[in-house]
Amino acid sequence: MRQFAKSAFIAAAAALTALPAAAQDLTTLRVSIIPIIDIAPLQIAMTKGFFEEEGIEIDTTPTAGGAVGLPALASGAVDVTFSNSVSIALGAAQGLGFKVIAAGSFTGKEAPDIAAIVAKPDAGIKTGADLDGKKLAVNTRNNVIWLYANAWVDATGGDSSSVTYLEVPFPQMLDAIDGGQVDAAFLVDPFLNAGVSGGAVEVAGYPYNTIQSEIPIGMYAVTEDFLADNPDVVDSFVTAYNKGVDWANDNAGSDEWNEIVSGYTRLPAERLAGLDIPPFHKVVDPEALQPTMDLMLKYGLLREEMEASSILADSVLAK
Repeated sequence: MRQFAKSAFIAAAAALTALPAAAQDLTTLRVSIIPIIDIAPLQIAMTKGFFEEEGIEIDTTPTAGGAVGLPALASGAVDVTFSNSVSIALGAAQGLGFKVIAAGSFTGKEAPDIAAIVAKPDAGIKTGADLDGKKLAVNTRNNVIWLYANAWVDATGGDSSSVTYLEVPFPQMLDAIDGGQVDAAFLVDPFLNAGVSGGAVEVAGYPYNTIQSEIPIGMYAVTEDFLADNPDVVDSFVTAYNKGVDWANDNAGSDEWNEIVSGYTRLPAERLAGLDIPPFHKVVDPEALQPTMDLMLKYGLLREEMEASSILADSVLAK
């Protein structure tokens, strides 16, 4: 009888040892996000259990833009922030020690793209010159949307200094146009596709493609201190996230992909059908990112030149 009890105890201990990470204690990472297409690989990795396989639980906090999430990162309120290259570089230049650990979203090779300046069909806005003296919605000021909006206005005959940039969260931009609060908006998918396909707005231009193709835009950042103190956790995060990238690229446009994206964007799955999604990436080439740093200097966001490689951790550089 005692032999049986001993055997049962050993078997139970072995079973506990074999339990998957999901059933054991997980390391919780607090992640600031923006509910847009760009974070699809993260949401997929959460849904498919890739983070749990790496011993991580993700606790997300939605924000209106990456610039909003970075102060929370600097203060320690979150561990990882999905933000844009401009806001991350700006914080790094201010001595906040931000470091990119995982790639997020890139723009496409050519138009149509994942982001565009849109206006009412009868607004007569087709170029930057048509926006002179008008109001343009951006999700936050001094971020990548704001920067490339300025660059597009100037590149297409307008005067960016004459444009009034108003901060409007992406989900509310179509309402802001409809209500006349703004004349146009720099909108991203899936809200861009929903507005254009529904006839509420039409595309005036694709700022990213006008300036540069395949721009590294969205990225996941931590502080240098967090990276130094938690290298294994960061590695596990990147491993799980990159599995999400692979799944997203292999299954983009599928019913399951649409259902996952619909769940966090709150858009009906049928409104996501037909989206042309550029491939998600695992690495960032500093040479592809450098033109963004140069534009930041041109438009006064940086006081001196910055090397793009200075904000990239080893985990996001090409091996």
